[in-house]
Amino acid sequence: MPGDRVIIEELFLRLPGLTRDEARAISRDVAARVGDGLAGALPPRSLGALDLRLALRAGASRDEIVDRVACAILGALSR
Repeated sequence: MPGDRVIIEELFLRLPGLTRDEARAISRDVAARVGDGLAGALPPRSLGALDLRLALRAGASRDEIVDRVACAILGALSR
């Protein structure tokens, strides 16, 4: 069903201190988590752009980064 699918065309994350491959992997994980979180929650529509800034503690794990970024995006979209 078309309403059960979310397409994220572009996701730009600036993740200082990580290699390019690490940043790409985190971006893929964030996009998947956001897509899963939105798939059943929103009617079909274009969401436009978000500009969010987050501060993470130094040494945050990959899972922490993915969780914080995805939750911030989902929270901003639910407002």
